[in-house]
Amino acid sequence: MSDKLLYDAKEPLLIAGKRPLNEAFLNQFHSTISPAQIHQFEKLYRELKTEIGIIGMKPADYITQINMGYQRYQEHRGLDAFHPMDDKSLKYVLEFLEESIKDVAREVQKNAAKQLIR
Repeated sequence: MSDKLLYDAKEPLLIAGKRPLNEAFLNQFHSTISPAQIHQFEKLYRELKTEIGIIGMKPADYITQINMGYQRYQEHRGLDAFHPMDDKSLKYVLEFLEESIKDVAREVQKNAAKQLIR
């Protein structure tokens, strides 16, 4: 994976509360994720905006899910907590996020439809 950013570095990121990428925001990831990887997560967040809205997920919740997904990957692979995210782990976390967010959104919609029928 190249370090080429998908967005202008000064463009506000939705997952950063519509602020540009900065050091304070990166610190939320314990120095394990690069700016280019943050932009991959931003891209997925934008692609799943409808599903994220359905489940009421806030940017802070999304960041928590990123950290939890990567922590799960680190534990499974026996990596230390400060091991930088590589391409394989990035792919795992992106797939985990996409699948889990879509699944939860489907369940919320299904439950909302059931409530309307009753």
